[in-house]
Amino acid sequence: MSSNRVLTFFLAVALFCLALAASTGVLLRFGLLYGMPAWALNYAAVRHAHSHLMYFGWVTLALMALIWEALARATGRPLPRMAGWQLAATALAALLSFPAFWQNGYGLTPIGAARLPLGAMVSTLNGLTWFWFVALYVRATRQFSPRSLPVQLWDWAIVLLLLASLGAAGLVGMVLTGIDNAFLQQIFLHQFLDLFAVGWFSLAVLGLVWENVAQRADLPRWLPSMSLALLLGPTFVLGVSPALLPPHLFWLAAAANAGAACLLAVHLVLYVRCVIGDSGHLWRLEWLGWAALGLVILMAFALLIPGVWDANASGPLRVFYLHDFLLGFVSTVLIVLIGVRSRSWSGWRLTALLWGGGVTAMLLALLAFGLAGSLPVPPLAMLHLAAWASVPVAVAAMLLFWRLSSTLIAPKRL
Repeated sequence: MSSNRVLTFFLAVALFCLALAASTGVLLRFGLLYGMPAWALNYAAVRHAHSHLMYFGWVTLALMALIWEALARATGRPLPRMAGWQLAATALAALLSFPAFWQNGYGLTPIGAARLPLGAMVSTLNGLTWFWFVALYVRATRQFSPRSLPVQLWDWAIVLLLLASLGAAGLVGMVLTGIDNAFLQQIFLHQFLDLFAVGWFSLAVLGLVWENVAQRADLPRWLPSMSLALLLGPTFVLGVSPALLPPHLFWLAAAANAGAACLLAVHLVLYVRCVIGDSGHLWRLEWLGWAALGLVILMAFALLIPGVWDANASGPLRVFYLHDFLLGFVSTVLIVLIGVRSRSWSGWRLTALLWGGGVTAMLLALLAFGLAGSLPVPPLAMLHLAAWASVPVAVAAMLLFWRLSSTLIAPKRL
């Protein structure tokens, strides 16, 4: 099987994970309104299954496959010999996370006479596949001199991925040693999940975006990479409950978050300047992704207003932020990159409309629900709108999976 078909296969697996996770999101949205069905009674555990499949199976697998493709294009050489096996291991571990978290999340699940922390175990398994990717990446890029701007962004994305993995190790260590400390549990949890998303996802996606631009135009002379990574590093602290976090740690993280937002704005402005005249590139769907990033930047400065973080750190507006960043920005830009790669975007117009319309409606509903105390909007109506908006998002994900997987069966249709 050619390298292109291998990567297409794993991108199709990633889109399958997106479709399954998005469908679970529909279940969770309607479960809030009407109650969960008997086969999915543990709402928190199902939410863990949903979020971990999005993190591990959709975004991480898609990022790794696209990075391998970009590196092969840059070197003119085929994929590293073990890259296919690494992607297979990553895909399998990610798929296993869904049933592992479904019943009890990070709690203990009875297996015969034993009670096992399946969630923690499968998270560890996923982490091992990421270390394999890092080792192969270092070996594949060690002779790059000078290192291009996209490669620099991927380098620092991997540094933050490794730092996030230390949070996962801390969680596993607490389970194994029986340590019961709410502050440490929150620190390790958000070091893992938040730094994984805000660090690894952000920098890796930006690297892919700039690598795509480099195929058609000259890149800017400078783009923040190391400085952006260093500022993103402490921001995971903002996920910790305000009741547990000392004020000085909050202000340190909030200042770093604002600095990182300034550097993300540099990427956003320079990217628009590079491609604004390329009408064949800036798909309408892509604008949604960059608008979502713009909201992330604005929210970083809103946190500097006294009292904003305390009131919203774990409430509905945090749910809005997570969906804006992960669904609006990261997932939308990845879908556009996959569409550009397959050269069949015109056939995906309905899919783009479903995704863009559903994500936009969901984000507006979640934002209005979060501001329901300040705006004259009925909260229950906003929850209904968010639930129904999740349906076209899931349908779009299914169509994306079907569209890409069909090229593996009949490649001549491209």
